[in-house]
Amino acid sequence: MQPWHSDNPALAQAFAPVFDERDDTDLQVDGELPAGLNGVFMRNGPNPQFEPVPGYAYPYDGTGMVHALHLDAGRARYRNRWVLTRELQEERLAGRRIYNPTFGPPPQANLANANVLRHAGRIYALYEGGCPYEMDGALATLGPETFQGRLTGACSAHPKVDPATGEMLAVNYDLIAGTLEYMRVNAHGQVDRQVQFASPWPALVHDIGLTATHVVAFVCPLVFDFSRGPAAPAWEPQRGTRVLLIPRDCADPAQIQWIEADPFFNWHIANAHADGAVIEAVMPWHDGYGPGARKRLELHRVRIDTASGRVQDQMLDDQPCEFGRVNDAWLGRRTRYCYVGLRDPRPGETPQPGAFEAFARYDLDTGAKTVFRLPAGQTACEPVFAADPPGAGEADGYILSFVHAANDPGGLFIVLDARDLAAGPVARVRLPRRVPAGLHGSWMPTPAYGADQPRR
Repeated sequence: MQPWHSDNPALAQAFAPVFDERDDTDLQVDGELPAGLNGVFMRNGPNPQFEPVPGYAYPYDGTGMVHALHLDAGRARYRNRWVLTRELQEERLAGRRIYNPTFGPPPQANLANANVLRHAGRIYALYEGGCPYEMDGALATLGPETFQGRLTGACSAHPKVDPATGEMLAVNYDLIAGTLEYMRVNAHGQVDRQVQFASPWPALVHDIGLTATHVVAFVCPLVFDFSRGPAAPAWEPQRGTRVLLIPRDCADPAQIQWIEADPFFNWHIANAHADGAVIEAVMPWHDGYGPGARKRLELHRVRIDTASGRVQDQMLDDQPCEFGRVNDAWLGRRTRYCYVGLRDPRPGETPQPGAFEAFARYDLDTGAKTVFRLPAGQTACEPVFAADPPGAGEADGYILSFVHAANDPGGLFIVLDARDLAAGPVARVRLPRRVPAGLHGSWMPTPAYGADQPRR
């Protein structure tokens, strides 16, 4: 792979791509990896192999590269691979970039760059502009996944897997047609619910929340009107935000409930749960998005009364944050703790959008906030929770992340105790080459018998 350099800020510093596919074993560990924490942490993100044309914008562009950090009995090894999409294979044959950035003219590619997760024993690299790509445990690309031909358009990049039922649930969107699609994939990997319906306007729905009975999402007033040009979104707050409530067993669009709310924008929902007729969702919350619109980024609690149609919006913290996560074993249930990437720039440093200087844990019962701040020059991305095998409580586990250090050709992987976040890493794994900032990832414990089957 021929290295190249770009002055585009979206391809510099923490976002500068890497050009090699590696297999590194017996990595140096500072501290001690927790006993029993055996499995693989995988994280996806944009990593263009060929230099893009002007207009490249993070995080919307760049073919996906999955980075995997395997932990086994206190030892660590690293592997990374590009997701071999059809479009990347075409570009490799041509020896140059063929496909244009997302917000440019056609053609565009399925980048498979936003997320990586395991469901029903299979690993998927996900991108909401196309179908998932299946990968094996060694990160070899097995091919596109259409779920026995049931998926005919794009799939959400951020489905959620219910830990109680094993179901994978998603809301897919089509900006050209202005439609949404509810899709439920059962614990065995088969689509058993698929309902298409009109969106109030062409809008992206990146993430969803689960309850025992509903999927909740927000259609925000970032409007994609293609009469204005290729994929030109505009912030139109006069439309408000629409709360989308889909019964988990939905078979007809008439069963879907819409509730009007004041305008806001969200990328992610940390978690949701139901308390009687009220659904509560905790999320990083933007008061606007797009050129000239984005001002505040905060952590909020949104309470939706499904009986009265009232929506209450409560700010939990005004410090900018993103990538909210919880212990995935508690998805869809009431959670006490939420973990985020926190903007906490050090004096004299220029923050780089999309990377975080700290992690925070919020106690949603007491309001307490615990922060671990990375050393100067270091940034991280999404905090992924890995359960502590001997533990049984919601907080019993670890926060995992790759770390980028400015001006350092090497990389880091850190393990923080979720019960004592401020204490700093219990272990640092030193990588011989840095890992660029990226998007979403998953902790995949070494499968035991029935590990991918539902709990009940």
